[in-house]
Amino acid sequence: MATDVSIDELKKAISTLDEALQFSQQVKNNDVQFKIARDACIQRFEYCIELSWKVSVKKLGSQTKFPKQAVREMARADLITSAEAWLDFIEARNSSSHSYDEETAKKVFIQILLFKDEVKKLVFQLGQIS
Repeated sequence: MATDVSIDELKKAISTLDEALQFSQQVKNNDVQFKIARDACIQRFEYCIELSWKVSVKKLGSQTKFPKQAVREMARADLITSAEAWLDFIEARNSSSHSYDEETAKKVFIQILLFKDEVKKLVFQLGQIS
């Protein structure tokens, strides 16, 4: 069953990412628990980034099927302020889904911390489109 591509679904996904990030902060002093929480954050980030560009494409009426092209369209439409940052998020998502090692996980987690505020700004901007 496919996920509904809507702002409401994106908001729900962001909420689950926030929960995982909060939990990761609660367990940051326990290495094993933190790594498990970080991995949950990475998984939730992956579907948040996917929903972000797919909802944006839908709201813009675009037909693109490619995330990097979608990011460029999002920037042109002023949905996001930095295409470069969003392209970095896409790259982080790609690196986390194609391989797994400790260094990759650390780098992706840093991107997630940057992403959380940017995706909330995106949701606000998407809400401005009628």
